[in-house]
Amino acid sequence: TAYQKERVRDASRKIVKRLNITGPTNIQFVAKGTDVMCIECNVRASRSFPFVSKTMGVDFIEAATKAIVGADTSDMNLPTLETRGRPENYVGVKAPMFSFTRLRGSDPVLGVEMASTGEVACFGKNKEEAFLKALLSTGFKMPK
Repeated sequence: TAYQKERVRDASRKIVKRLNITGPTNIQFVAKGTDVMCIECNVRASRSFPFVSKTMGVDFIEAATKAIVGADTSDMNLPTLETRGRPENYVGVKAPMFSFTRLRGSDPVLGVEMASTGEVACFGKNKEEAFLKALLSTGFKMPK
């Protein structure tokens, strides 16, 4: 919901400020109803970093390097937490890939750690198309 998104943005600002983070950060949240909780914060570039760079059309590796060494990034047209409508004309989606069917005896019940063994990244004209492409790319079988 819009309320949850604003809560995530607000919490992200506070976490980054409180921890004095100036470089790449991977923050993960879980939301249910009006509750939004941070479950993980890593001060590092994740596997998502190149995907987000490509999706947003910004070299975040260059931006992170400049931020870490205290160099100016004002010429880079970087998005902020308030940036909307970017990218235009497509959406990027990542989906986890699970190995339950390939690992005999594995427990298919997921906990908060999810235990994915990989992920796929796909683009589409909208979030539904991108998500469908991602699901199909993981080998998910659509119900008939």
